[in-house]
Amino acid sequence: MQLLPQAEARNEKSGQRPRLGQINFVNCLPVHLPLTSGLVPIEADITEETPANLNAGYSTGALDLGAMSSFYYLCNQDDLVLLPGLSISTCKEVGSVLFFSKNQINKDSHIEVPASSATSVALLRLYLACVHGVEARFTASPRPDLGGKEIDAALVIGDRALTVDAEWTKQSERVDLGQWWSTNFKTPMVFGVWAARKDWYETNLEKFQRLAEDLRTARNLGLSTIFEEVLDQAQARTDLSRERLRRYFLEELDYSMSNEHEKGLQLFKEQLKAKSILS
Repeated sequence: MQLLPQAEARNEKSGQRPRLGQINFVNCLPVHLPLTSGLVPIEADITEETPANLNAGYSTGALDLGAMSSFYYLCNQDDLVLLPGLSISTCKEVGSVLFFSKNQINKDSHIEVPASSATSVALLRLYLACVHGVEARFTASPRPDLGGKEIDAALVIGDRALTVDAEWTKQSERVDLGQWWSTNFKTPMVFGVWAARKDWYETNLEKFQRLAEDLRTARNLGLSTIFEEVLDQAQARTDLSRERLRRYFLEELDYSMSNEHEKGLQLFKEQLKAKSILS
């Protein structure tokens, strides 16, 4: 993704089209496909990227609003305005944030983690602190793998987690981190939210409200009217069965943002602070 230079990004011209960030994982297809197909016309320039790259865009001012990791939102909460009614969450197992370990975890364990998602890595740190009482060694990788002899465990997320799940489960211990959170903390685990930079929001209230409505409409249509097309694209990207993907979108993922979700989001922040993962 090519981000705008910081100085240019902060010299926004009046009337400029909003710059909207969208996550390029399969889990965003129900929201994204209705927009790109033209089913929901949207007055915005869309950038599709990894959570990490989108977070960078919001930080520099190159993006105005859009999807972002919950960890990024919590770290920058005072400078962001949450878009109501929409998230990427789970109320039980999530199926695409998976921790696989070959050996018993201890403080010397070497764990590969994705470079593309701050929320999942923070959740793994919390899991390790709560369950194993350790802070293991992490190595960030574009494609975490269990293959290396020196690697004791790996965190995989998104499309890759869905793809390797069946094979890796046969040879290692598997923990679904969404399920671990929801079982132990009794609230939804919110992995991603949609929010706007506060400085953009304050001068674009009508645009914010209109885009929020468009995104919620897209979500509703993506999970109903064009759901079979969502499955088509997801199947092409992951090579998984329609039955597995149907369960993923309709049973494992949750795209709402209720009071319970917001409570879970703030509880996540409290737990991270308690374990000194978030300052």
